[in-house]
Amino acid sequence: MLNSNRITRQIEEYIEYKRSLGYVIKIESQELRRFAKYTRDIGHDGSLTAELAIQWASLDKNFTRKYMARRLETLHTFAVYISAFDEQTQILPNGIFGKAHLRTTPYIYTDGEVLSLMHHAGSLYSPDGIRAYTVASAIGLMYATGIRVSELTSLKIADVRIKEGYLFINSSKFKKTRLVPLHHTVIARLSEYRAFIESKIGVKNDDGYFFVTSYGRRFNTRAFEYAFKLIRPLVFCDTEKPPRLYDLRHTFACNTIKRWYEAGEDVNWKFYLLSAYMGHVKPEDTYWYLSGTPELLEIAARKFENRIGGDGV
Repeated sequence: MLNSNRITRQIEEYIEYKRSLGYVIKIESQELRRFAKYTRDIGHDGSLTAELAIQWASLDKNFTRKYMARRLETLHTFAVYISAFDEQTQILPNGIFGKAHLRTTPYIYTDGEVLSLMHHAGSLYSPDGIRAYTVASAIGLMYATGIRVSELTSLKIADVRIKEGYLFINSSKFKKTRLVPLHHTVIARLSEYRAFIESKIGVKNDDGYFFVTSYGRRFNTRAFEYAFKLIRPLVFCDTEKPPRLYDLRHTFACNTIKRWYEAGEDVNWKFYLLSAYMGHVKPEDTYWYLSGTPELLEIAARKFENRIGGDGV
């Protein structure tokens, strides 16, 4: 039955093609297969049409417009590909349900706020002291390197090359593997952290996780996010939209650009280095992490004034 349905066959061919190029497309493939099942359930065995796509995207009255827009966007990308082989396929219009991606305004942390979060990690319940030390160290490493939460919690002991001074990020997002150089102060803190852990639970094999929680259990992403939610109100008590753990990555990108500008570096050229350091496929993805902070806007205004003479009108 699956092979007899045209859209099902086309979707499976499309998924195989994308994966052959190195794309993971986990969520995209799930949505496309849901659509394929929908066409089978209603007995549709023809090509993709705009009407059919819109019906499926808005199938449930409880769907938000953002979710409907994302479902339609997924079908639009598939339609563009398959139309080269099936001339009856209709290219779907974008924007029917509004924007599929709305950027959440990131919060840019100050040094003091990060230090305060690390300090308050000590208030977490931690019978052997490991959980508190781990949360503080994890926040510090994210602030210093801008790595993803999932990358941090997936680090194995062998991935943290303290003697060589870098992190080995193995098969992260988009299946990219990269090396992340570390500042000497970060290396020192990681060395101190590992020594503390070994004093509590002993020396482990290199395939063990670098960051652990109480009694040596793995410190996973959920544990990190939960601990962060517990200590966040101690620093940001009157904020309607409190900062996210992921905003540490945004902060790293903005601070790096700021330091380069202040040092007179060629930011346009070095931006490619930042993109590679953060594990992005293309520089456009890195721009997503930049925000117009007061410090960056001040630098931009000063450079503009220098360019035009700075006397004003």
